[in-house]
Amino acid sequence: MNNIDLMNYWIKSSDNDYDVMLDLKEKKRNTYCLFFGQMVIEKLLKAYYAKTNKNAPHMHLEHMN
Repeated sequence: MNNIDLMNYWIKSSDNDYDVMLDLKEKKRNTYCLFFGQMVIEKLLKAYYAKTNKNAPHMHLEHMN
């Protein structure tokens, strides 16, 4: 897996979490909505890190190889 694949993995994962966050917001499940919002931000930061660092760790992705 190269860094572009890693970046795309984190972006796709954050997109899925964003959809869940919106569903939770609609249902007024605010605590869980905020939790998923935090996950979205974290995953987008990981995507940016993967894009900008040649040696970005591929932790949690063993199943992707």
